[in-house]
Amino acid sequence: MIKIENLVGGYTNSPILTDVNLEIHRGEFFALLGPNGSGKTTLFKMITGQLPIQSGNILLSGKEISSYSKLEKAKKVAVLTQEIQVSFDYTVEEIISLGRYPHQKGMLKSLSKEDHYIIEEVMDITKISNFRKTQFRKLSGGEKQRVLLAKALAQEPELLLLDEPTNHLDIKHTFQLLDLLKERQLSKGLTIFSILHDLNVASLYADRFALLHNGTFIEVGDVELLRKEEQLQKVYQVKVNAQSHPTVPKPQLLMTPNYTKIKDKINFTDSYEMTQYENLTHIQFAEPLRTISNGAFGDGIQWLKHFCIASDENLLKKYGIPYEQVGCMASTDNIMVTQNSHMMAVVGEEKGSFNILLFIDGHFSDGELVNGFMALTEGKMQALKNLSMNSTDTQLLAATQQGRKVSAGEIREFVFNVTTEAISRYLQMI
Repeated sequence: MIKIENLVGGYTNSPILTDVNLEIHRGEFFALLGPNGSGKTTLFKMITGQLPIQSGNILLSGKEISSYSKLEKAKKVAVLTQEIQVSFDYTVEEIISLGRYPHQKGMLKSLSKEDHYIIEEVMDITKISNFRKTQFRKLSGGEKQRVLLAKALAQEPELLLLDEPTNHLDIKHTFQLLDLLKERQLSKGLTIFSILHDLNVASLYADRFALLHNGTFIEVGDVELLRKEEQLQKVYQVKVNAQSHPTVPKPQLLMTPNYTKIKDKINFTDSYEMTQYENLTHIQFAEPLRTISNGAFGDGIQWLKHFCIASDENLLKKYGIPYEQVGCMASTDNIMVTQNSHMMAVVGEEKGSFNILLFIDGHFSDGELVNGFMALTEGKMQALKNLSMNSTDTQLLAATQQGRKVSAGEIREFVFNVTTEAISRYLQMI
């Protein structure tokens, strides 16, 4: 659709872009990424003709883009920039009608029945029909952006160029706009080239990406580009962790601030309080722990500071324990607490089943947390197997992320011993 060859250019004799090569395929959503000052807007303006090309070529459908007349280009390309300016006091409907100008025939250039149909369609899908007669200047920034998008769609372009299209939009309207663009891409074969600042949003919607830094492309590729943490950290100068989205097969990025919370290291034995209420045991830590659990709630990997053993989750509200910050297991008949210098196990027995909460004063990556959870399971299962007991369906491992490294072997041995002791106590009671 559009091909850029050995492009050099910028605002002065000192080029901002040097030897840029890129090909955008027909029908794809292509995202241009990079920090402020990397040259994204410069490239955008060179494609749209707002800045001159010092050397190199930009081809549109195999022809030099500069060889198209303004009318020919307007039939193929629509542009939506960051600047929301309209010189005259047009209404919303009048502005969108301007998008049909390249397709109008005859001397008078009047709107046809088809033009009116398309104008109605784009106003409907961009959700601006209700203020069609409103003057453009009276709209909010987000509303203006949606009007100009509707105008661009009214052109029925083959290629849509977008410069940070979600810049003035809240989360709801950001996703509505990008859902709309994605639907047009998939249903109409629209080619989209967009500058995007939000890497997580770009990951969810774009098919391919170019990472621009200091006027050159670091890499052009598919979404796996956004899993390369070291490269992203080098470009954006921010610590980045890539994780998978829970429901969409795309990466999402977590950014870590440079500041560190200054606090004194608390002795593990002094870092929590355990309170026993009627039908509820509450363990509260001074700071959230990195936690992995298969419990009824508080499951998965997250940060939690409240841990409960409760017969009824409504008891959490009664005692003012925030539900969203709780790792919990079902009520138990008997509770045993075992602790050494850096680990504490709370084993709950109920009708011969054994539930385990294991707290560790140690630092774990998410991968190590999973390995620790497996070691917990192995230690528990070995103890149960040796004494011919049933397994349990609830267990939790939580780490302070402040102590030393704790090996899977240590976890396995500790859990084996405390589970064996809990089983022995249970057998003595029956």
